[in-house]
Amino acid sequence: MKSDKADLAWEARRARLSQIDRFNLEARISSGGVFGVRGNLTWKQLPESFDMRVAGPFGIGAANITGRGPEIEIRTAKGSFKTSDPERDLKERLGWSFPVAHLRWWALGVPAPGTDPEMEIDDQGRLVTLEQDDWKLEYDEYQAAGGLELPRKFTVANEEVTIKVVVDSWTALK
Repeated sequence: MKSDKADLAWEARRARLSQIDRFNLEARISSGGVFGVRGNLTWKQLPESFDMRVAGPFGIGAANITGRGPEIEIRTAKGSFKTSDPERDLKERLGWSFPVAHLRWWALGVPAPGTDPEMEIDDQGRLVTLEQDDWKLEYDEYQAAGGLELPRKFTVANEEVTIKVVVDSWTALK
């Protein structure tokens, strides 16, 4: 059982991280299984929009995902489409899952708003595990960035896919 000090640290941390509405993130990603993929994730988050690029080695298998409000556009070599339910449409159209809607929050190390999460925090008030909307996250390592401690290594998994993320840099945190 965590101490009251850890709970207070978590509440302060959650409040501060939830206010971040712009950042740039550069990361390496990999997924296991028969169709294991390694690649890069480049992400620019602004208050009302985001632009994310997921690319394999040498740009192979690239996907650009941009969002403004509830509408998200996904562009790949197989074409482009707009959606308000990116997880479902990615699965139906391309055969793979990626937690587009919640990843903004999860990358910062906080639950996404809207649904109740199950979570475990450490003595410093940082997430260790998070379960939300059929996804499970494990936070293995944190790093200093912009006066904060943000996730450096974490895993995002559901029944179909496990994605490992190693964040190389966080910039423009506000």
